[in-house]
Amino acid sequence: MNKSWLLCCLLLPGLLLAEATHQQTHQQRTQTELLINPRFDLEISDKIKEAINNGIVITFVMQAKLFKQVDWWFDDEISSKINTYQVRYFSLSRQYQLTHRGSDEKQSFVTLEQLLEHMSLQSQFRFTAFKQATHVETRFFLDKQALPSTMQLPTVFDQDWNLNSDWQRTALSQPPGSQP
Repeated sequence: MNKSWLLCCLLLPGLLLAEATHQQTHQQRTQTELLINPRFDLEISDKIKEAINNGIVITFVMQAKLFKQVDWWFDDEISSKINTYQVRYFSLSRQYQLTHRGSDEKQSFVTLEQLLEHMSLQSQFRFTAFKQATHVETRFFLDKQALPSTMQLPTVFDQDWNLNSDWQRTALSQPPGSQP
């Protein structure tokens, strides 16, 4: 029994798979805008870390969709937003760079963990404040199609490259003075 326990302890550190877990979604309403801040706990696999450290640009995507609930059919999608981020490593300066593709804003970080934490905490979506909106769905995933073409096929079925939170639904608080 001690041998099997020892074997499990030796193998578990190598089994770290990529994972994006939804923590919470902050929301704030103004007269004209609805601000959505989804929070994800990001754990990337050793294979993804190795690819970044070897100079391969990795693209992450965060999506948010605003919906109006419909009782008799699928919910109506009112609006949709996408934030796309690229992560790269510069070996000469030993820094990681996060690029927001929408604004072309670039930020540098000393560690990959700091970059991932910043990316998961600072993403924000601005929607027009629709009174009929009832909920928002968000997700975070690694864009495998943005990888170099020689890496795309091998990563299709590799669990180390499956970083996908799936859609997470959050009910929206109604603006003050509105009727439910």
